[in-house]
Amino acid sequence: MKEISRRTYIIAGAITAVIFMLGVLLGLVVEGKRVAFVESQAKQQSLDFSSLQLQFEIVNELERENNCAALLATFNENVESLEKIRIRLESYEENAAINREEFLLLKREYLHAQLRYWLLAKKSKDLCGADVATVLYFFTNAEECPKCDGQAFVLTYLKKVFKERLLNFAFDNTLQNEPLLDMLKTTYNVTTFPSIVMNGKTFSGFTEKDVLEKEICGAYGEKPEECNGR
Repeated sequence: MKEISRRTYIIAGAITAVIFMLGVLLGLVVEGKRVAFVESQAKQQSLDFSSLQLQFEIVNELERENNCAALLATFNENVESLEKIRIRLESYEENAAINREEFLLLKREYLHAQLRYWLLAKKSKDLCGADVATVLYFFTNAEECPKCDGQAFVLTYLKKVFKERLLNFAFDNTLQNEPLLDMLKTTYNVTTFPSIVMNGKTFSGFTEKDVLEKEICGAYGEKPEECNGR
């Protein structure tokens, strides 16, 4: 009887070990796919941005002739793509445990891509008269910022309302050792989270939807229908 019990324990232990190893291997495969996806998207974003830079230089060289429409259309498409990647990155981060350092490096590269798009948006507005509003959103983890998820929800709603005429750029304060992020926070006096920067103004703490809508509408030269009455 003892021999049977011992054998049972050995078999159970072996099965447990196999299941554990399968779980580890599955985790490695899933994480590898996550990193591969972000890497491919980062390369795509780099190529897209290089294309936008060249288009911008052409427009500049040709003394603001007829290329603005194509530039702005391409820019809008790529900003939409950038927003989708942001959502995917946030989802991956919640579950990422393996290859963490590499994943954070990719997040840093994504931050740089956002800053490039933001600068290009400013240039496009000056050069081509792009009638868009930009939001810089600074957030951190849920423990330090219980209202950050709610603020992100508001910004996502506003993006759906104003579509390509509203550009949201989100900066994660948990990203350590990033001088560009520190420089932005110093420039706009961001000391609490969430914080939003619009039209050169910094809104510290959770900002209500109505306040943001009014600020967004104030950024437009030609106001969209959604701004009626504001």
